[in-house]
Amino acid sequence: MPTLNLSPLQYRTYSPPNWGAPLWTALYAPRHQPIQFASKDEACRFSLRSARFSSSRAVGGSSHLPGLATQASPPSSVMVRAEDGRLRIFAFCRTSDDAAKVQEVADEVAVAASLGRTTGPTPILHLDLADTPPCEAPTFDAAHCCQRLARSVSEGGTRTMGRVLLAAATLGSTQELLRTYGSILGDGAVAVADRQTGGKGRGGNQWTSPLGCLMFSALRRLRMASPAQAPFINYLVCLAVTRGVRKALQESGLPALDLRIKWPNDIYGGGVKIAGALIHTTWQGGWFNVIAGIGLNVNNRIPTTCLDELLERAASERMTSEGESCFNGGAHQGPSEAQTYISREAVLMGILASLEEVYDTFEQQGFAPLEPEYLATWLHSGQVLDFDDSDHTTSVVGATNASGRRITRVTIRGLSASGFLLAEDEGGSCYELTPDGNSLDMMQGLIRRKVQ
Repeated sequence: MPTLNLSPLQYRTYSPPNWGAPLWTALYAPRHQPIQFASKDEACRFSLRSARFSSSRAVGGSSHLPGLATQASPPSSVMVRAEDGRLRIFAFCRTSDDAAKVQEVADEVAVAASLGRTTGPTPILHLDLADTPPCEAPTFDAAHCCQRLARSVSEGGTRTMGRVLLAAATLGSTQELLRTYGSILGDGAVAVADRQTGGKGRGGNQWTSPLGCLMFSALRRLRMASPAQAPFINYLVCLAVTRGVRKALQESGLPALDLRIKWPNDIYGGGVKIAGALIHTTWQGGWFNVIAGIGLNVNNRIPTTCLDELLERAASERMTSEGESCFNGGAHQGPSEAQTYISREAVLMGILASLEEVYDTFEQQGFAPLEPEYLATWLHSGQVLDFDDSDHTTSVVGATNASGRRITRVTIRGLSASGFLLAEDEGGSCYELTPDGNSLDMMQGLIRRKVQ
């Protein structure tokens, strides 16, 4: 039988600036001895149970889904994390009454730990069963994010995104976690991992996950008039990533970067891919359940480039032209492989705020108000490409190249009313190209039909 000895919970309460009644409360439950489990699977099940307790209690309101906050008032966030030999419960609480509810959650987590035997195959927290260290803590600072979230809410910013924030050192996939437990975690839930062992990109491609890459998934219930609007969700997410990075850089006092959207779901910086998005949606009675999985190179300089490296290049270029650095009043003296300019936490907060902005705008007004910004950010306006449809029996009529493949030269005109890529051939005929059916290779200037 697994055992866990807990001393009485210790409370630390903070009053965010310019707030008043709402509190930031951190509850600490120190461990006197390592948790003993029969197997690693059992430890994983305990981790899952702990996080489910923290999210499914009615902290900050409830509705028809457990843990789903009402829209009438800013929500509360709760996170359970094992680190530094202690079980920590981080809670952003709007009122002292919410803090009392958090205490109930903490008590139940302790009970769950003492019982230990629960169901569920996927770990939310990773517990190292070795004697030293007692557990593996994520390097991602979720507590700092909760503080940023509190400030955002107080300033009339983020209301939903990030209301439940789960951080882990290692996960199979943040996307699969939210797909499996999204109904429990509720609207606005976000899962972040330092590493993913089973991260996937579009088309089932493997997404590498070096340390320093911001890897997260975010859940949002999005009201739409019709499931036919689904193609726009890709564009909303990519726009939110570019806008969110811009917001994070500005708030950190760093220069802007020229990030560009490659249709349908990639972000490029410095001419190479720096981020990608994988969207999973389900339609239910006028609502899309949207899980946006995003991988963004923030501090990792491999396998392509990252925000740090792009900022470093920008600093070097400015030093060459002006003789001084644009970082921290000239504090940066030159390139350094170890230099970190922007944190994953700051970038995540910027993206979550931007996701909420674009989702809200789309729900209320559709894509039209966002389209000019999207088209100004993407890479493709007026781009001339060859369209290769040779692998399908419904090939577009066009020229045949030297290899005998049927090719049509097209010019990208924008997005169609249906949310598809709009292309026009030399004869004036227009084509709608769907994200799921076509792949755009910018290096070869080619659009290919996907063969499943």
